[in-house]
Amino acid sequence: MTSLELPAGVGWTALITAYARAQESRRADRLFADPHAGEFLDTLAGAAVSTRSQLPRVGPARDDESSALWNMFSAYFAGRTPFFDHQVALGTAEGARQVCILAAGLDARALRLELPDGTNVFEIDTQPVLDLKRKLLESGPEDGNAPGGRVARTTVAVDLRENWSAALLEAGFRPEEPTVWLAEGLLMYLDAPECDRLLEGIAALSAPGSRIAIDYFSRIPHLDDIAMTDPDDVSAAELVISLFKSGPAQPPANWFARHGWIPDVTDVGSELVRHERPLPELFEPDRAEPFTVWLASGRRPQQPVEAG
Repeated sequence: MTSLELPAGVGWTALITAYARAQESRRADRLFADPHAGEFLDTLAGAAVSTRSQLPRVGPARDDESSALWNMFSAYFAGRTPFFDHQVALGTAEGARQVCILAAGLDARALRLELPDGTNVFEIDTQPVLDLKRKLLESGPEDGNAPGGRVARTTVAVDLRENWSAALLEAGFRPEEPTVWLAEGLLMYLDAPECDRLLEGIAALSAPGSRIAIDYFSRIPHLDDIAMTDPDDVSAAELVISLFKSGPAQPPANWFARHGWIPDVTDVGSELVRHERPLPELFEPDRAEPFTVWLASGRRPQQPVEAG
């Protein structure tokens, strides 16, 4: 098995995302199953690592619960992924046959979820990321839910800082039909004006009955939020923190309402408690400086709502 060359700026996040999803999928009490994550991880690592009794350490990711930093990362993925899966299920049950995933990365929902016949999943990301994903999918086993089957998967190569709306429309997106929008692991990398422009662009393409799901942080994390003794963990945390921007300027309920969406808000900590998972140190509610990872959904009403 040979590894693939990772695009600049993508490799680290792609690898740890695949690792976390593969790790959760191996648990007997897993909250979701993503068989493609293990396949991606094997190809990215250049070895059959996902079938071992314990996953080997890859960067900050490790499978022995020895790292407070990785315990937080893996809990974050475990808490947020089922939330986004559920929003897709709700939206398609309500009649949406378009799912649009912004900054899709290695998202495999078009392949792993039981979506209604005729659903088109649009995956927006940069060309290098989409090329990497295509190669990863080509290296894995064939899937009956692949393009040409009952669910279409349409890739849209564009930077979200550019005119992504036009590129999406050119790819066959139908703005007159309800859509489920996913912005998973994205908004924390944008500042407030960038977030506003993104949500305005989504709203302009959202027919009544559309649904959106997002996550972002109540504040930028600090290096001392998690007790770390491993220098490699400290370096990884410094790298992640350096990538963060402010995200939206308001909590999600206010932000969604201001842009004409009916909001419903929870957070990663609450979802972990609901699933009877232990809370990592960072998500403990009684911290001196609380840290919340919001998980928010919004519905586009049949009639416009007043901005709040």
